[in-house]
Amino acid sequence: MKLSLAAVALPLALGASTVNLRVARDSTISYNGILCNYDTVPCTAIPHGQENKVTAFRGNRDFERILLGFDLPTNKPTKCVLRIPKPSDNNGPNAPGYALTVSNTDNIWDEASVSGYNKKMDGTVIGSVNVTAPQDTGSIDVTAACANATNYKISLFVDTSFPLISFNSHQSGSKDIFTLDYTF
Repeated sequence: MKLSLAAVALPLALGASTVNLRVARDSTISYNGILCNYDTVPCTAIPHGQENKVTAFRGNRDFERILLGFDLPTNKPTKCVLRIPKPSDNNGPNAPGYALTVSNTDNIWDEASVSGYNKKMDGTVIGSVNVTAPQDTGSIDVTAACANATNYKISLFVDTSFPLISFNSHQSGSKDIFTLDYTF
């Protein structure tokens, strides 16, 4: 039996590879009119990119978002999934479940200095997930954002409406951080 080169090469070409990418940059961004540091500085102006936690919260006067930045491979993705880690332990064992919404945003930010003053709130919603128990994890398909990445980078806002939810940042040293499963 003779096999053509095309018959042998086709299955090899169809094989997909998946890499797990750890978040490269992350920060909590505050958008509010509250004053911090003994009522001397607007909370919006304070950068949080070097902290061990990232937080999302939406209250009456306080609005905090998680900003994530990922460096992507040069291969075009066939699938790209944001993996939601377990919340950090400061949420308590009896915390309720939570919902997260993810929006694609621009890459114009620096982790050390990003704040609500210099990062626009603009973003396009690309997915959401409901996590019913606080110890659970979740995932959101972000393939469109990865496919349209600029300079092999994507930035994502992560929002919640209630309750306040915190996760380990990449500075924490924890393995439980936001990651992408990037298939190409």
